[in-house]
Amino acid sequence: MKQNALINNIIKIETKEKEILKNVLLVFGGTVFLSILAQILIPLKPVPITLGSFAVTLMGLLYGRKLATATILSYVVAGTAGIPVFANFKTGVLFSPSGGYIFGYIVAAIFLGYLADKGFTKSYAKTILALIIANVIIYALGVLQLSLFVPNKDVFKLGVYPFLIGDTLKMLVVASLVPTLWKFVPKNDK
Repeated sequence: MKQNALINNIIKIETKEKEILKNVLLVFGGTVFLSILAQILIPLKPVPITLGSFAVTLMGLLYGRKLATATILSYVVAGTAGIPVFANFKTGVLFSPSGGYIFGYIVAAIFLGYLADKGFTKSYAKTILALIIANVIIYALGVLQLSLFVPNKDVFKLGVYPFLIGDTLKMLVVASLVPTLWKFVPKNDK
């Protein structure tokens, strides 16, 4: 059966029980991965620069819509429940200046996962375009919530401009990695 989510072409499972176990392990592993990368940061105020968006976009493109969404939601639920998974080992940031970016992670994962399920991750150009749109989604929701905490004249200065260079580098890494991984999937499985 043809599957477009890259992870399903890398890890092939034959039984339903093993498929469920694989998905649980991928969601757990992805949540841990995102939690770790969220701690690699430049501590700017009011929103730190982290590698969280790298993890989100990578998982969106690797996992497909359902697994990526489940993973990011697990991360959000863990942080909301008091597990220190957010940047600086914080909890409860959903209603802080950073919260909009976390909500953006969810929407970006759904968007990228959907495109991954449709086969967009096989092309470098389509992957770059998808990543640009996903980052715009993250910025839009981030800036929207940030505007509740800082004057409107400072929103882009504090919530977009400091992230542009790093996010461009993260996008280039993800955009070169994912389509390259497809080259290792046997032709009859693509």
